[in-house]
Amino acid sequence: MSNLEMKVDALMRLCTAETEEGRAEAMATCRGMLDSSAVAAPPVKERNVDAAIRQVLLDLGVPDHILGQRYLVTALTIAAKDQTAVDAITGYLYPTVAEQYNTTGSRVERAIRHAIEVAWDRGDLEVLAKYFGNTVSGTKGKPTNSEFIARISNVVRAQA
Repeated sequence: MSNLEMKVDALMRLCTAETEEGRAEAMATCRGMLDSSAVAAPPVKERNVDAAIRQVLLDLGVPDHILGQRYLVTALTIAAKDQTAVDAITGYLYPTVAEQYNTTGSRVERAIRHAIEVAWDRGDLEVLAKYFGNTVSGTKGKPTNSEFIARISNVVRAQA
């Protein structure tokens, strides 16, 4: 029985336990599994992430010919693998992308901002609402680079 199957079994016993003793036993099993297993997210498959990112960007209206699209794919791939990358977007994410493309962090930031502007100007409003809903301020309009990267990396991570 795999670790996942054991967890599901323990949770099922917890949910269906009819006595307090049964619930306590199932809870102890669940706690034991959580303590013994790593809480880190499962590794994300590279091809699935890249394909998912490209599809989401295409859905949002970011054209392939824009330089910011390539930078976004790279930045989102990094952010999908490492959630903490979004916390250090100017100090880590932009320089990392810039290094791969032999450019500067400020050029990466500007190109990504331009790609987001294009998506917001030309993209389908229903699709934009689907991905961002009310997570973006109505007064500011488009999301910031950080908001965009954080939201889309979460979507991609959930899909992979």
